[in-house]
Order: sequence, then structure tokens, then C-alpha cells
Amino acid sequence: MLLEFDTTEVLCHRALQYFEGDGVTVDCEEALRLFSLAAERGNPHAQLFLGLMSEYGKGVAQDYGMAARWYRMAAEQGDADAQCRLGGLYKNGKGVWKDEAEAVKWYRMAAEQGNAVAGRFLGMAYRIGKSVTTDAAEALKWFRLAAEEGDCYAQYFLGLMYEAGDCVSQNPREAAYWFKLAADQGNSDAQHSLGLLHKNGAGGKVKTVGSRQWAVGRGMLAVGRRKKVLSAEGR
Repeated sequence: MLLEFDTTEVLCHRALQYFEGDGVTVDCEEALRLFSLAAERGNPHAQLFLGLMSEYGKGVAQDYGMAARWYRMAAEQGDADAQCRLGGLYKNGKGVWKDEAEAVKWYRMAAEQGNAVAGRFLGMAYRIGKSVTTDAAEALKWFRLAAEEGDCYAQYFLGLMYEAGDCVSQNPREAAYWFKLAADQGNSDAQHSLGLLHKNGAGGKVKTVGSRQWAVGRGMLAVGRRKKVLSAEGR
């Protein structure tokens, strides 16, 4: 039995055990109770997790507005994952008014802390000019940071830039390197592009890259254990 004076870290740890069934029987109701206790005491990780539960309808009714509330509380405390999730809600207009500029603001805050998913979306914003001036150099910067953190979509986009010579010297071998990293994570676009490079040879003809290709971004990678238990897609 946990007491009211337990630390919020203890509450979060125990809540996650109940949510995942780690050494105990899965009990989403108890997980919700413990996360709520910690969140109400200001713990940003608990607030983030309540946002995730609300967004995906895990243990509670799906409620994007409530998800936005919890994400904002954690994001304002500097939690990069919450900042990224809140940016996603603004990008898609879920639980909040759709606002691309607000989405970019939160993505930037998260990306500056090293959040790979936020970095990828910020790169996409610069590449296609979503609420920012189109800037291939900025896109390259954020795609590279996200790619180096293991985001397969950013790896694919970075490969496209090297393949086309977009703001970098055209380099099919470097493109193949990034396509391979993304392909190994199951990215089908990267697998296709890598296959074409091999078919045409390292010095073969490369295709041009248009805005439509840069608008792909089909979902988010799971970043960290907390998101992995909530969504097969991850965020």
C-alpha cells in the first residue's frame, strides 16, 4: 500500500508497474490513480503519461483535450517528450485549435533538447515552409540531428537530400548510408530508395526531390519506454 507521503518518483514507478504488469497484475485503474497522485503534485513524467493515456484511450476514455492539458503542464516544466506531443496535437488540431506556428514552437523547444521526433518534424517544417520560411540548410540541420538520434524517417529524408544534392554535395554513397540505416528499421520508402540506388549503381542517375516527397512523415517513432507501451506506432 502506497502512502500519501511517498515521493512522486515512487508513485510514478509503481504506476508504470501496474500499467505494464511488471511484477504485478495489470491494473490500469490503479495505474491511473497513482499517476494522478503524482501528477497533481507536479511530477512532469506523471503528467506526460496521463497525457499519453488520454490521447490513446489507455485506461481512460480517449480525450484529446485532456491529453493537451496534461501535456501542457509537463511541457511548461521543460519535459521534451511532452513538448513534442503537444506540438503534435497543434499540428493535427486534436484537443486544441489547429495551429502550425504553435506546433513549430513546441517542436523547436523539444528538438533543442535532443528530441528526435520533434527534430524530424521541425526539419520537415523548414523543408516545405510550414509556418517558417523554407530553408533547406535548417532542414538539413534538424534532419541530421534527428537521424543521428536514430529516427528512421529523418534518416530517410537526409538520404533524399544527399541523393538529390539538396543543400549538400550530391553523394549517392552517403544517401545509401542513411537509406540503409532507415531501411534496417523497416522504413519501406528507404528500402525502396536503397534498392534503386543499388540497381543503378553508386554513380547512377538520381531523382529530384519535390515537396510531396517531403510531406510523407507517416507517424512517429516510439522514443523511450514510456511511449512503447502505449502505441504500436509510437509517436
